[in-house]
Amino acid sequence: MVKCKTGFKKRAFAALGFALCYAACALLCLFPLLHTLSPAGEEEYTVKWSDGTVSTESYAAAFSSLAEAEAGCIVLEREGLRGEIAAGDGYAQSVSVLQTGNLPALLTAKFEGLSRLERASLWNTFGNAAYYSADLFAFDGGRVQRTSRRAFETLVLLDGGIPNDTLRTSGAAELVLRAEAKFEASALIGTNVATIEAEPPYRVGDGAVYLDTPAGRRLLAALPGRTSLTVGDCDFCDEGALAPCTALVSLTLPFVGSAASGAESGGRLAWNFGGSVPETLKRVKITGGALSEFAFSGCPMLEELDLCGLSAEAPSAFAGCARLQRLHIAAALSLPGFARSELPCGCYLYERSTS
Repeated sequence: MVKCKTGFKKRAFAALGFALCYAACALLCLFPLLHTLSPAGEEEYTVKWSDGTVSTESYAAAFSSLAEAEAGCIVLEREGLRGEIAAGDGYAQSVSVLQTGNLPALLTAKFEGLSRLERASLWNTFGNAAYYSADLFAFDGGRVQRTSRRAFETLVLLDGGIPNDTLRTSGAAELVLRAEAKFEASALIGTNVATIEAEPPYRVGDGAVYLDTPAGRRLLAALPGRTSLTVGDCDFCDEGALAPCTALVSLTLPFVGSAASGAESGGRLAWNFGGSVPETLKRVKITGGALSEFAFSGCPMLEELDLCGLSAEAPSAFAGCARLQRLHIAAALSLPGFARSELPCGCYLYERSTS
């Protein structure tokens, strides 16, 4: 009996030893894979900072400070300083195609031979951007492909137009217009777009979008969230260019209507808004062009009009401006309920009487 028990113990220990040995071998075989999958805490990067200092950063530290990708280097930002990490040619090419490539270039791009931090930098900058060309496409970290995802921070209009519901549903705060885009103001109505970047022939200034054409510069649209807007020099205005601006309080325009002549649209402010002037609009300044009858009809909440140097044929230009308090204009008009005084510029100031 004793021998039997002793033999059992020997066999048990032998089996245990074999199992431990097998497990150890398995772990040794698996170790390279585990090393690859685990966070590469031992990775280090040399960072040149804008104050002239140089530091050595772990992957985790560099990752936490990633800024917008640039073609020449991986950019970090920390405590107001800019840091740069040298990057390879593949990274530069990847940044370039994601920033400027058309749809064929995006779909055929090979994001290969990149370091772990280079891939992280690309994702940090482009992972929340969508490219639109009849459908939405996005960078998934490995390639650009068609996506069912609908919410993005940035939307790039590669070519053609974009439906309003696509831009609105995306929730995008930034819109990028490529040269081949066919952009219209209606796409912005009700959206969250707060900034627009554009390639020629488009240009952006103070929240307004313009298109340079052989016939002149057209005002196409303006940002929806603006409460104050000054439109720069342009030759034409698309009908409804200001329709997205439903919260405007103060507006400066180079002319009323579709063009400085006022002939095409009758010189009416409603043209610029697509027919409906927002009730929030209180102050308007017009710096040029011609005014016609009922130029400011449909503006019941308007309180101040600065039309320095301009003239109007009759008071009917201000018909419907029930709350108008101040009018600056070159014309000598008969406006019941207003007191008139002369201004140094040669115009007249009409102020509603308090009595």
